[in-house]
Amino acid sequence: MTGKYKNDDERSKKIAIMSIIKNERLLKYTSWPIDTVKDASGKVIGMLMPTANGKEIHKLYNPKNRLSEFDNVSLRFLIHTAANIARSFAVVHDSGQVIGDVNHGNILVSNDGTVKLIDCDSFQISSKGNLLLCGVGVSTHQPPELQSKSFSNIVRTANHDNFGLAIIIFQLLFMGRHPFAGRYLGSGDMPIEKAIEQYRFAYGKNAKQREMQQPPATFSLDFYSKELAVLFEKAFSQKGSLNDNRPKATEWIIALEKLNKELITCSLNQAHIYNRTHKNCPWC
Repeated sequence: MTGKYKNDDERSKKIAIMSIIKNERLLKYTSWPIDTVKDASGKVIGMLMPTANGKEIHKLYNPKNRLSEFDNVSLRFLIHTAANIARSFAVVHDSGQVIGDVNHGNILVSNDGTVKLIDCDSFQISSKGNLLLCGVGVSTHQPPELQSKSFSNIVRTANHDNFGLAIIIFQLLFMGRHPFAGRYLGSGDMPIEKAIEQYRFAYGKNAKQREMQQPPATFSLDFYSKELAVLFEKAFSQKGSLNDNRPKATEWIIALEKLNKELITCSLNQAHIYNRTHKNCPWC
């Protein structure tokens, strides 16, 4: 994570603006500042915000962690949660704002699958000619075009956020795996950040051309549905980066809701849930 506020005045200004532009939809999905706290001189020294309950998203998408942190998690629950995360992104973007620092630590999920975005004072905020940047970012969830760059002066876009959203959804559905963590077929090391920068999506149809192979005993990209496979390909492709064309949050919501309606339960094992488009239960 790199970057920070240039000074306290900038942070105070951002919090003050955020408290003014709040709305019901933002408050439903984010821990958004609702008011400022000032000292005797009128200087902003803090903020008031709604309580955010839940656990960091990585405790859900990591199979070992979720056994101890969540009760009776099903595939339907994971898909439902993924759709709610997409809804939270949609709300922020519809409000004209950008998250910027998308990562596994600023998304909380409750036992009922409801979602809250936290650390909202790091968001990029735009209002009435004011543009207050997001100076931070976790590199494993930042898009190729922002890798190896300082975040302090970069104007973020919703398309940048959409890359991070696709990463989070992938991790939820693919047992905590990172989409750019695979077996590198070339020489030397291939850290995740470098793989992202070079569009080495380990599960994509062009993975071999980019000298990548998905890890053994992992799902194929179209395991859940062809629609989701297409969205992941689009999100992690060079075309999605160059043309500001990554799938939007609303596209994920539609595809995930459709998938949930297509799920059936295995006749031999009630714990096995899968898309009815499979001829046989893939878990069996």
